[in-house]
Amino acid sequence: MFSTFPGGSPGFGLLILRIALSVTTLVRSAAYLSESGGAAFLHWLPGFFMIAPAVFVLIGFLTPPSAAIVFTGGMLAAVLGQTSTAVEIYGTVLAAAIALLGPGAFSVDARLFGRREIIIPKNSVARE
Repeated sequence: MFSTFPGGSPGFGLLILRIALSVTTLVRSAAYLSESGGAAFLHWLPGFFMIAPAVFVLIGFLTPPSAAIVFTGGMLAAVLGQTSTAVEIYGTVLAAAIALLGPGAFSVDARLFGRREIIIPKNSVARE
């Protein structure tokens, strides 16, 4: 599911991207849930749809699928016309970047699925 878990500066950069996306998404979700209108369900749907994935992106758990869900929720909110276009573009671009790049070394995914040391024994040639 993940290609690499970069550490150092690239890993820190991915952490900053995950925090920015999560905070933006949680604030947007709170705004959706606080709105009331004629079609209340349509206003609340993106908010409910994006809360758990935003928290998962924040901690770096199942990051690519969670970011893809946040991306889909942002597109749903844009289609329903609930927020400004600039906010949705910002969030969806961040979500797409994180979904494609992965979580980085500072994440739960890196702890669960991260780099492993593979030890190949010296006598690994099959004997006939």
